[in-house]
Amino acid sequence: MKINKAYIKLNNIKIETLFNYDEGIFKDLLIQYKECYDEALAPTFLYLLEEYIKIKYFGYKIMFVPSSIEKSTLRGFNHLQLIFKNVRLKTINGLLMKEELIQEGKDFKQRSKMVDNYVYRGEKLDKVLIVDDVITTGSSVLGVYNAIKPHANKVKVLVLARKENAFILKNKCV
Repeated sequence: MKINKAYIKLNNIKIETLFNYDEGIFKDLLIQYKECYDEALAPTFLYLLEEYIKIKYFGYKIMFVPSSIEKSTLRGFNHLQLIFKNVRLKTINGLLMKEELIQEGKDFKQRSKMVDNYVYRGEKLDKVLIVDDVITTGSSVLGVYNAIKPHANKVKVLVLARKENAFILKNKCV
């Protein structure tokens, strides 16, 4: 897997990405991991990046963009939590979906519903790192950011991979 760091901007939110989703074997590995429930692949995604993330985001607590309950139940594990296990940053709970929406196979308009689909019910936070696996339209990241920002002093976003030909790069990025 070739590391290909890049920053994209979504509604003035700077988002760090680590891989190109469609380049190399990243996409195949992620599908094998998430959809074929191959938990053994979890450490491969951040193998060369764990120290970088620990140092860069020292003092941050991680808020994972949640999967639907249906997907999480089928998988039997939280795919992002397993990937970031060895980074050893504390995690935050309290983020909920208002409505269970699955984004797989949805178009831009359907995915955009995610922007208003999150609510945070928890304590005031200092530094939060929002983490997602793939950014396509940016709706989930934006939705989580909007839910967390009023409750946090500082918020950063890290996404494992970006889709180069996704809606976000055509319509929303600077």
